[in-house]
Amino acid sequence: MRAGNTKFATLATRDLQAVQFSHIKSRFELAENSALGQTVVQLVNEALASYEEAEGQVRAEPGQMLVEHQGTRLLLPVLDPAWVARLNVDLGLRAVRQHHECEQFTILSAEDPQATFTTLWNLLGRHEVAKRAPKGYDFLPQQPQEHAASGQGRQPQDAPSVPAEVLQPVLQTLVDQYGCRPAQAEAMIKATAGIRAWCCPRLEELQPGQVVWFANSTRKSRRRDPRLLRPVVLTLVGPGENHIELQHQGEYKALRIRQMERMTTEAWKQDAVLTNTDVEWLTGMAPTMVRHLLETYQERFGIILPTAGTVLDMGRTLTHKKLVVELALQGFTTREIGRKIYHTEEAVDAYLKSFDKLLLLRYHGLPVSAMLRLLECSRSLLDEYIELAEQHLPGDESMRNYLSARGIPLENTS
Repeated sequence: MRAGNTKFATLATRDLQAVQFSHIKSRFELAENSALGQTVVQLVNEALASYEEAEGQVRAEPGQMLVEHQGTRLLLPVLDPAWVARLNVDLGLRAVRQHHECEQFTILSAEDPQATFTTLWNLLGRHEVAKRAPKGYDFLPQQPQEHAASGQGRQPQDAPSVPAEVLQPVLQTLVDQYGCRPAQAEAMIKATAGIRAWCCPRLEELQPGQVVWFANSTRKSRRRDPRLLRPVVLTLVGPGENHIELQHQGEYKALRIRQMERMTTEAWKQDAVLTNTDVEWLTGMAPTMVRHLLETYQERFGIILPTAGTVLDMGRTLTHKKLVVELALQGFTTREIGRKIYHTEEAVDAYLKSFDKLLLLRYHGLPVSAMLRLLECSRSLLDEYIELAEQHLPGDESMRNYLSARGIPLENTS
């Protein structure tokens, strides 16, 4: 399997049932592959789906996008974990994308038999342009989007009440077939229903062009736990973007950078961060294009958009730790730096303290091998810090002055 396929195959874990199961497994101390837990999730979801259909209620699941065509609102799948999982088995990336497109077109054509694939692509904001941009064309926005503080987002809560038509049959099954106590069974049902409501907003809560997505929590963890995924609402296609006629690649880049700026900020406001893989899947951009746009945006505005790579140190990304130090050397305060790179002041200060330690070791003449052991950082990061020190603080006096300003006075050793 190609490396790109492996990367996208990880999106198969963005599954509603897996997230629900992970939450109730932890809360009710169930076994790793508990049949009881899996049954609760399946029965509750099926019962609620049937009840909501009868009541005329519609919820959007993670991986679904709301579009509006001829006055009718439709939910189209932009990520089906079942198809993505087959990247590990028997399908290539192009085939998986084609299966998604066929499902999308089936839903659209059922509503409008005259619809074409061009109609679908417009609704999804899919644009391709071969013509090169005019020389010197500036595709970046005139001003960066206003900084947004990280929000709390919606939190999972037990369903305050579950309709009797849903509760009683499921509860009876759990008591009769699994020997659950009625109180335990009811608690698991309400917890599962609450997580479903948290992950699946009602249709009236969304605007056309928005997609419900599982993104990584801003909380760092070494584990890949579905409980760390958070449901977010992202505006993939903004007002007027679905019928834009792009003339050249410059306009294509301008559209994509607006989408990236908007969606990464929206996720951040909901206490989550997108990976580059998320952005690639949602926009159809190549990884080289995503990195190019991120780097160009940073160079112009001095702002690193909040992605998992910059906030959580996941994968290869822009060297934000180096940027923190560069900004500090330019005189920016900890708060100003945090706003520019979407980090907390505590995180910024932690990076600066690492640089302080390097300067102390460098000031006292320790070799690089000793620095690596004492700082416990990668060689690449150490090299970046040393390069910054050589560029901005080349002599002992400049290092003493910088550290003194940071509250670390040193004696003159000369």
